[in-house]
Amino acid sequence: MESVDSPEAAAQVARDLAEEQQSVIAVSGPTDHITDGERMVLLSNGHPWLTRVTGVGCALGALMAAFAAVVPDAVVAAAAATATLTVASESAAQQARGPGSFAVALLDELSLLQPADLAERVRIT
Repeated sequence: MESVDSPEAAAQVARDLAEEQQSVIAVSGPTDHITDGERMVLLSNGHPWLTRVTGVGCALGALMAAFAAVVPDAVVAAAAATATLTVASESAAQQARGPGSFAVALLDELSLLQPADLAERVRIT
């Protein structure tokens, strides 16, 4: 799949790859898809500026690794990390004037996000 393909178009490929590799695959987009080959979690939070800031994907990977260190279920860990970043991005975008100030606000919002706020705001199916 190409990065220009929609997450929906990549969902079955991700499911097949996750099953084949016995791992968790995450496909980012307006709706993020996270699968282990059997289960599929859809998250619909975020902001378009996430794609305009260098390093956000690497930050998400680091968050996923941190969550995986303390959450035994890899799908839950990946989904929780993704939800944390994308919910924080929505708050950051409300304060920012563009991608530069968004990047700084995103770091602030990640440090301020509380579990109850995350649970209330996450859009998950």
